[in-house]
Amino acid sequence: MNQEMKRRVTACAAGFSLPRYRELPSVGLYLDQTVQLVNSCFRGFPGVELTPSMVSNYVKKGVISHPVKKKYSREQLASLIYIVLSKNVLSLENIDTLFQMQRAHCTAAEAYDYFCDEMENCLPFVFGCTREIRDLAVDAADEKLLLRSTILAAANKMYLDCCFNALRQEENLWDTILPDLA
Repeated sequence: MNQEMKRRVTACAAGFSLPRYRELPSVGLYLDQTVQLVNSCFRGFPGVELTPSMVSNYVKKGVISHPVKKKYSREQLASLIYIVLSKNVLSLENIDTLFQMQRAHCTAAEAYDYFCDEMENCLPFVFGCTREIRDLAVDAADEKLLLRSTILAAANKMYLDCCFNALRQEENLWDTILPDLA
């Protein structure tokens, strides 16, 4: 990859942040609004996407609870943001296991905000925006170690997808320019 492509890939993660639990809508959202909100968190990252059918599947499989009056709550939004990130590296069964581990130790708000902090710690590191990653405590709980591993795996997948996307864009650019030069 040339320097311009590397700059574009790094720019994908520069300034990345997720809304904290208290910033998620406190009123329920309909399915289309829910999907739109979740997808807006990962705009610019190819392959990190949620669809209405995926949400319905997660409800059917019991990974998230049924909406109340067809509206999804703040807790469900937080779960879906985590799911859309981790589904590329974990099975739904393992995602649900992590949810259960976290629920046994903290509230949904605490678990989600910790996830956001970890994501914002790991993603810039993987994308080369920062040279350091905050260490976990030596005696970190299993759920924190598993979450860190999930986030690092997902961040590396996001990085690779951004790199290959940039390479394809470069190829398409040359395919467009070369015939004009002939």
